[in-house]
Parts: sequence; C-alpha cells; structure tokens
Amino acid sequence: MGVLRLKELMRLKEISRDELASKVGVSATTISNINSEKNLPTIQLLLSIAEALDVDVRDMFESTKGSVSQSEINEARELINAGLSKLK
Repeated sequence: MGVLRLKELMRLKEISRDELASKVGVSATTISNINSEKNLPTIQLLLSIAEALDVDVRDMFESTKGSVSQSEINEARELINAGLSKLK
C-alpha cells in the first residue's frame, strides 16, 4: 500500500512525539517505534493519531510508487473497514 507519513505530519503540524503520545494515550516510545517502523499502529491508534493531527486517515499514508491507483485506494478502504468492524 504505502508508507506511514507520521514523522512528516508531526513536523508539518509542529507536534512533538511526547505531545502526540499524550493526546492519543500511548507512550512516547510507542510513537517513536511507529516512526522508526519497528511497530505498526493498530487501526484504532491510527485513527486516534489522525484525529490528533487533524488529518484524514488516508493522508497518513504515501504511495511508494509516487501515485496511488484506484485499486490501492479500494484495498486500503477494505482493510480499514475490516479493522473497524472488528472494533465494534
């Protein structure tokens, strides 16, 4: 699908790792591990991070190909919807 743009978005929104961690209820280490791609966030955490950064969850990702095809968008939507349905 693509690469998580968390570090870039944090810079753009001028929010520190500690500040973001506090807003979403995780440790600064968790945010650091997501930034360094040691860990992937759960869908719920991803949604919380997007909300804390005031961005659409789709903006959290960038395509590794330079552009996103409609099939990649559809696949991402399916994955997100599947994850959200598990939260209910």
